[in-house]
Amino acid sequence: MRFTEIAAVLARRIAEGTYAVGALMPTEKALMTEFGTSRHTIRAALQQLQDSRLVSRRRGSGTLVEARTASTGFAQSLGSLEDLVALAATSPRQLKSVKEVVVDQETARVLKVDAGTRWLRFSSLRLGRDGAPMVLTDVYVDVRYRDIKSAVKGSPDRLISAVIEERHGLRIMSVQQDISACSLPDAVADQLLAPRGGPGLFILRQYRDGARNIVAVSTSYHPADRYQFSTVLVREK
Repeated sequence: MRFTEIAAVLARRIAEGTYAVGALMPTEKALMTEFGTSRHTIRAALQQLQDSRLVSRRRGSGTLVEARTASTGFAQSLGSLEDLVALAATSPRQLKSVKEVVVDQETARVLKVDAGTRWLRFSSLRLGRDGAPMVLTDVYVDVRYRDIKSAVKGSPDRLISAVIEERHGLRIMSVQQDISACSLPDAVADQLLAPRGGPGLFILRQYRDGARNIVAVSTSYHPADRYQFSTVLVREK
């Protein structure tokens, strides 16, 4: 199992009270035996729980359960496209609009595509565990795949690239992700209930098939105080 799957199992046990708040979790060795995996993988899973503030860890003292549910906001730890799919499935989304657009020069510059090209744009809000808006996302899909519109509306929490794969029999082979600091544009800040011009995080993702063709491009805005992106680097044996 990947560390994200193990982290999800452990988080569910914490939420259900199997591991009580204030109690120590099983040792790394016990978890290694249970899940049949390496110490590196278990440590990465526990780090994800720590990033979500479910547990705290101290050398020689074990892993202490701190809360039954994660704190408000996103704490992402992604190691593969499958992890991105899982993240989408666990983050409630409100689909706000679907519109076919021709991108102007400024939008094309941001998306890193040709100006004047036609795309199907899905605009949505993802919500935190308390129902507050956490991220505003626009997904631009190649108009050749416009027939996914009804499927996306019917399953708004699914990753749109996964819907394209399912309906068109292709495979997304790579996702290039660029993360940068930004000031939240007024229209974005208003939808996120955040201060206009306040600090934020901007994420651009380009989804490509095996021939390196761009299938979809997404842009996401996060208020700085509602998002944490976590990367775990594991040394190979």
